[in-house]
Amino acid sequence: MPKPTHPPSTPPLVVAFDLGTTALKAVLFHGRTERHRLQFPYPLHAEQPGQATQRLPDLMQAFTLALGGMEEYLTRHDLTPQAAAFSNAMHTLTLIRPGGPSDVFTFADLRAGTGGHPVTHLHAQTGVPWHPMTPAVKLAALNAAGQLHDVERVSGVKEELLRRFFGVYWTDQSTASATGLLGRGGTYDPQALAQAGVTAAQLPSIHPIETPLPPLRPTYRARYPRLAAAHWAIGASDGVTATEGLGITRPDQVALSVGTSSAVRTFTPRPAADPHAHLFSYRADHGGQERYLVGGPSNNAGIVLNWLRDHLHIPQDLDDLLHATTPGARGLLFLPALSGERAPLWDPHVSGSLLGLGLHHGPHDIARAGMEGVALHLAWLSDLLASGTQPLREYRATGGLTRSRAWLRVLANALNAPVLVPDGADLFEGSAFGAALIAARSAGLDLPHTLTFDAVEPDADAPLYATLGRKYRHAALALQTLTHDLRAL
Repeated sequence: MPKPTHPPSTPPLVVAFDLGTTALKAVLFHGRTERHRLQFPYPLHAEQPGQATQRLPDLMQAFTLALGGMEEYLTRHDLTPQAAAFSNAMHTLTLIRPGGPSDVFTFADLRAGTGGHPVTHLHAQTGVPWHPMTPAVKLAALNAAGQLHDVERVSGVKEELLRRFFGVYWTDQSTASATGLLGRGGTYDPQALAQAGVTAAQLPSIHPIETPLPPLRPTYRARYPRLAAAHWAIGASDGVTATEGLGITRPDQVALSVGTSSAVRTFTPRPAADPHAHLFSYRADHGGQERYLVGGPSNNAGIVLNWLRDHLHIPQDLDDLLHATTPGARGLLFLPALSGERAPLWDPHVSGSLLGLGLHHGPHDIARAGMEGVALHLAWLSDLLASGTQPLREYRATGGLTRSRAWLRVLANALNAPVLVPDGADLFEGSAFGAALIAARSAGLDLPHTLTFDAVEPDADAPLYATLGRKYRHAALALQTLTHDLRAL
């Protein structure tokens, strides 16, 4: 163990590296307090319909810049961190051939077909819906097209980063589980591998999320001595780190992420009871105990608000927008699947719908209905989570939409439960802090995790939103095929 800069009685210094879809963030925490943050963006390429790829050299360069920037800050302030770990986007896939790596396919790259398989395909043994966001589905499509014959390694962003900077071809258990290739027993599933056309030998070895990493390679140890002195842990996927960062420790607690997209997640000791594959159940053991991250993501949250602002003459402030008309949007129902949908439909081709439109409606009604639709969808996912695990009692929310007290009230009414929002929730780096918690745990350090919450309670409109919620779910299922037909015109 490296010698800490601070006495054991003071909160430790921990660095988290968050490998996102469009940027890498490096955050230095002093206990619970964020002391320094760096961000390095990289492009997401979308030249073809359905494409969403990265270039591996761009991500390696971003990590190099993050190491250099953090080392410079630490040196300038005479600090040495005691631990470091990673948070990483799920579902990244890159194919390493003799001539070099392919582009990195992200979760948002939906060009792979499902091969005619239903969403339940392999879900019972992997816990992952059969959907084009997952590496398993992408690999199966590439295999069917005969495009995997010369592949040496089937890898991801963090896996290639660890190989270059630490000299190991490893992945963490939660990231491996999200590929759709990991079986319930914690090893790669033979049927999933056969479908994907790959072998376990081509894939990284799987390690618990608290696993210590070996030292940085000598070149990097010499270049970044203060970071090299830290205890490094492999970390986890961003779904796990975001949920840990919000302090979710019981199955009746739920993490609600409401940024550009959204998600509901919790930790459970066993996979969800989910025969229809509405949810994911990713393996993410904690301290040697079996544990699963169970939940469902939605493509549509802040992106809906951005679309409404771009296309309707409405107030830019979400509170002002919601106060401009009445709850229920005067009888409008908006299904905001503007970019396809993941849970619970797992349908990249479904589209949005606006129901109940009349001459008396205006832009404010349409916009309010859209943002109510986002909340109603999250309530649907929460109910499915409860039915697959256990009753839910506590909802904790972070992300950009939490800036709006009025929208949080809509969400509380849709859930018919208080929504707890940590101080600074719109700026809180939950994934990074979750990675810091894992790093501290791996190093045997005590990282304080005391969050102060503000509760937004449901009000007298909750019964109205219960009615709207039932109609929303009925309409989403009834119109799914029709929206496919319209999209094909």
